[in-house]
Amino acid sequence: MNNTTDEAHARFAQLLTHKNTVFLICLGFTQNRQDAEDLTQDSYVKAYLKQEGIKNQSSQKEWLFQIARNTCLDHLRRKANPVNAVVDISEPQMENCTAIGITPEHTAVTKQQFELLGAAVQSLPPKQREVFVMKEYADLSYRDIALIIGVRDGTVMSRLNRARKALTDRFKHLEKEPLK
Repeated sequence: MNNTTDEAHARFAQLLTHKNTVFLICLGFTQNRQDAEDLTQDSYVKAYLKQEGIKNQSSQKEWLFQIARNTCLDHLRRKANPVNAVVDISEPQMENCTAIGITPEHTAVTKQQFELLGAAVQSLPPKQREVFVMKEYADLSYRDIALIIGVRDGTVMSRLNRARKALTDRFKHLEKEPLK
Protein backbone atom coordinates (compact mmCIF):
# COMPACT_ATOMS: atom_id res chain seq x y z
CA MET A 1 0.00 0.00 0.00
CA ASN A 2 1.15 3.48 -0.66
CA ASN A 3 1.30 6.39 1.74
CA THR A 4 -1.92 7.99 0.44
CA THR A 5 -3.87 4.77 1.04
CA ASP A 6 -2.44 4.47 4.55
CA GLU A 7 -3.49 8.04 5.29
CA ALA A 8 -7.00 7.36 3.96
CA HIS A 9 -7.33 4.28 6.17
CA ALA A 10 -6.07 6.23 9.19
CA ARG A 11 -8.58 9.05 8.52
CA PHE A 12 -11.41 6.56 8.19
CA ALA A 13 -10.35 4.72 11.35
CA GLN A 14 -10.55 8.05 13.16
CA LEU A 15 -14.07 8.58 11.80
CA LEU A 16 -15.11 5.16 13.12
CA THR A 17 -14.50 6.34 16.69
CA HIS A 18 -17.73 8.36 16.34
CA LYS A 19 -19.89 5.38 15.33
CA ASN A 20 -22.09 5.48 18.45
CA THR A 21 -22.82 9.17 18.04
CA VAL A 22 -23.66 8.70 14.35
CA PHE A 23 -26.00 5.86 15.32
CA LEU A 24 -27.71 8.02 17.97
CA ILE A 25 -28.20 10.84 15.46
CA CYS A 26 -29.76 8.36 13.02
CA LEU A 27 -31.92 6.83 15.76
CA GLY A 28 -33.13 10.25 16.78
CA PHE A 29 -34.18 11.11 13.26
CA THR A 30 -35.78 7.77 12.40
CA GLN A 31 -37.01 6.49 15.79
CA ASN A 32 -36.34 3.00 14.46
CA ARG A 33 -33.34 0.88 15.44
CA GLN A 34 -33.06 -1.01 12.13
CA ASP A 35 -33.34 2.15 10.04
CA ALA A 36 -30.77 3.83 12.29
CA GLU A 37 -28.34 0.94 11.81
CA ASP A 38 -28.83 1.06 8.04
CA LEU A 39 -28.43 4.84 7.92
CA THR A 40 -25.31 4.67 10.08
CA GLN A 41 -23.81 2.25 7.60
CA ASP A 42 -24.91 4.43 4.67
CA SER A 43 -23.33 7.46 6.35
CA TYR A 44 -20.03 5.67 6.76
CA VAL A 45 -20.05 4.45 3.16
CA LYS A 46 -20.58 8.04 2.00
CA ALA A 47 -17.86 9.27 4.35
CA TYR A 48 -15.43 6.65 3.09
CA LEU A 49 -16.10 7.51 -0.53
CA LYS A 50 -15.85 11.26 0.09
CA GLN A 51 -13.16 11.38 2.77
CA GLU A 52 -10.94 13.39 0.45
CA GLY A 53 -13.50 16.16 1.08
CA ILE A 54 -12.22 16.62 4.63
CA LYS A 55 -10.44 19.92 4.30
CA ASN A 56 -9.47 20.29 7.93
CA GLN A 57 -8.70 17.34 10.19
CA SER A 58 -10.01 19.24 13.21
CA SER A 59 -13.47 19.46 11.62
CA GLN A 60 -13.75 15.82 10.52
CA LYS A 61 -16.19 14.99 13.35
CA GLU A 62 -18.60 17.76 12.33
CA TRP A 63 -18.19 16.74 8.67
CA LEU A 64 -19.17 13.15 9.53
CA PHE A 65 -22.15 14.27 11.62
CA GLN A 66 -23.28 16.49 8.76
CA ILE A 67 -23.17 13.48 6.43
CA ALA A 68 -25.25 11.50 8.95
CA ARG A 69 -27.75 14.35 9.28
CA ASN A 70 -28.12 14.73 5.51
CA THR A 71 -28.43 10.96 5.05
CA CYS A 72 -31.25 10.90 7.60
CA LEU A 73 -33.02 13.90 6.09
CA ASP A 74 -32.84 12.29 2.64
CA HIS A 75 -34.24 9.06 4.09
CA LEU A 76 -37.14 10.90 5.74
CA ARG A 77 -37.92 12.76 2.52
CA ARG A 78 -38.10 9.45 0.64
CA LYS A 79 -40.22 7.81 3.26
CA ALA A 80 -43.94 8.07 2.61
CA ASN A 81 -45.12 8.72 6.16
CA PRO A 82 -42.34 9.57 8.65
CA VAL A 83 -44.78 10.51 11.43
CA ASN A 84 -45.58 6.83 12.02
CA ALA A 85 -41.96 5.87 12.71
CA VAL A 86 -41.47 4.44 16.21
CA VAL A 87 -38.64 3.07 18.27
CA ASP A 88 -38.33 -0.67 17.67
CA ILE A 89 -38.14 -2.63 20.90
CA SER A 90 -37.97 -6.19 19.69
CA GLU A 91 -38.75 -9.25 21.74
CA PRO A 92 -35.16 -10.59 21.79
CA GLN A 93 -34.05 -7.39 23.52
CA MET A 94 -36.73 -7.82 26.18
CA GLU A 95 -36.73 -11.61 26.66
CA ASN A 96 -34.46 -11.64 29.73
CA CYS A 97 -36.23 -8.75 31.45
CA THR A 98 -38.43 -10.89 33.68
CA ALA A 99 -35.26 -12.37 35.21
CA ILE A 100 -34.34 -8.91 36.50
CA GLY A 101 -37.85 -7.98 37.61
CA ILE A 102 -39.27 -6.26 34.54
CA THR A 103 -42.76 -7.54 33.87
CA PRO A 104 -44.53 -7.79 30.51
CA GLU A 105 -46.83 -4.99 31.70
CA HIS A 106 -43.83 -2.75 32.38
CA THR A 107 -42.41 -3.62 28.97
CA ALA A 108 -45.71 -2.71 27.26
CA VAL A 109 -45.89 0.63 29.09
CA THR A 110 -42.25 1.40 28.26
CA LYS A 111 -42.79 0.55 24.60
CA GLN A 112 -45.87 2.78 24.54
CA GLN A 113 -43.89 5.63 26.11
CA PHE A 114 -41.14 5.25 23.48
CA GLU A 115 -43.76 5.27 20.74
CA LEU A 116 -45.35 8.43 22.14
CA LEU A 117 -41.98 10.14 22.46
CA GLY A 118 -41.01 9.06 18.94
CA ALA A 119 -44.24 10.41 17.50
CA ALA A 120 -43.84 13.64 19.47
CA VAL A 121 -40.26 14.14 18.24
CA GLN A 122 -41.32 13.40 14.65
CA SER A 123 -44.11 15.98 14.94
CA LEU A 124 -41.68 18.80 15.73
CA PRO A 125 -40.95 21.25 12.93
CA PRO A 126 -37.89 19.99 11.02
CA LYS A 127 -35.46 22.67 12.24
CA GLN A 128 -36.44 22.08 15.88
CA ARG A 129 -36.40 18.31 15.43
CA GLU A 130 -32.87 18.18 14.03
CA VAL A 131 -31.49 20.33 16.86
CA PHE A 132 -33.37 18.29 19.47
CA VAL A 133 -32.11 15.01 18.01
CA MET A 134 -28.50 16.14 17.87
CA LYS A 135 -28.56 17.48 21.43
CA GLU A 136 -30.73 14.96 23.26
CA TYR A 137 -29.95 11.78 21.35
CA ALA A 138 -26.32 12.34 20.35
CA ASP A 139 -25.41 14.74 23.22
CA LEU A 140 -23.58 17.11 20.89
CA SER A 141 -22.56 20.55 22.13
CA TYR A 142 -24.37 23.67 20.96
CA ARG A 143 -21.22 24.63 19.09
CA ASP A 144 -20.99 21.29 17.27
CA ILE A 145 -24.66 21.46 16.29
CA ALA A 146 -24.23 25.02 15.05
CA LEU A 147 -21.26 23.98 12.90
CA ILE A 148 -23.12 20.95 11.49
CA ILE A 149 -26.27 22.80 10.44
CA GLY A 150 -24.62 26.13 9.64
CA VAL A 151 -26.28 28.46 12.13
CA ARG A 152 -25.20 30.47 15.19
CA ASP A 153 -25.00 28.96 18.68
CA GLY A 154 -27.88 31.19 19.81
CA THR A 155 -30.09 29.86 17.03
CA VAL A 156 -29.38 26.32 18.19
CA MET A 157 -30.29 27.27 21.77
CA SER A 158 -33.54 28.96 20.78
CA ARG A 159 -34.62 26.09 18.50
CA LEU A 160 -33.81 23.59 21.23
CA ASN A 161 -35.76 25.62 23.77
CA ARG A 162 -38.80 25.76 21.47
CA ALA A 163 -38.55 22.01 20.79
CA ARG A 164 -38.38 21.17 24.50
CA LYS A 165 -41.31 23.45 25.24
CA ALA A 166 -43.39 21.90 22.43
CA LEU A 167 -42.66 18.39 23.73
CA THR A 168 -43.43 19.38 27.32
CA ASP A 169 -46.72 20.96 26.23
CA ARG A 170 -47.62 17.88 24.22
CA PHE A 171 -47.00 15.54 27.14
CA LYS A 172 -48.89 17.79 29.56
CA HIS A 173 -51.83 17.57 27.16
CA LEU A 174 -51.54 13.77 26.99
CA GLU A 175 -51.53 13.48 30.81
CA LYS A 176 -54.91 15.20 30.93
CA GLU A 177 -56.49 12.80 28.44
CA PRO A 178 -58.30 9.78 29.95
CA LEU A 179 -56.87 6.34 29.19
CA LYS A 180 -58.63 4.46 26.41
